[in-house]
Amino acid sequence: MIKRILVLAGLLSAALLTTAAADPTPVPGGANGLVALAGKPGQTIFNGVLRIQLVELREATEADGMNSSLAPTAGPDQKVLYMSTLLRNGSHEEFIDLLHYTVADKDAVAVEIPSMYIKHINPHILQGASLRQTALFIVDKDFVPSKLIIDCATCGAHSSFRPVRYTLAAP
Repeated sequence: MIKRILVLAGLLSAALLTTAAADPTPVPGGANGLVALAGKPGQTIFNGVLRIQLVELREATEADGMNSSLAPTAGPDQKVLYMSTLLRNGSHEEFIDLLHYTVADKDAVAVEIPSMYIKHINPHILQGASLRQTALFIVDKDFVPSKLIIDCATCGAHSSFRPVRYTLAAP
């Protein structure tokens, strides 16, 4: 009987010590919560389906089509940003899925780029062909993007599409 108590006490002590030594659970979410391939603007990253290049992400100018009737209108506490990406189909099939773009600042505050502001949002990229997607979108005036995250909005589980995260240089 005493032998059983000693064995149980030893097992209980070992279990408590093992639990106490475990790493704390990280806080989920934020701009780093998504497992993604990483790069910097100008780099072309192959994610299993597309070769994606962030050409630029900056404050919009008149040359970007700010006077267009389709361009968003910023309020007094807002500004318009311009994004341009180059997508090259690296798969054996036509790429027809929708991409989802999110910008985040240094505090991981994220802003989704509305699909209605993305030019060529519904891509049809043949094997080996390319497509340029551009967008004009509104953010708060003090928002300074530090990351752009590109994910597939309509890819199924069968797709080898992997998300891509571009880290932007501080202004």
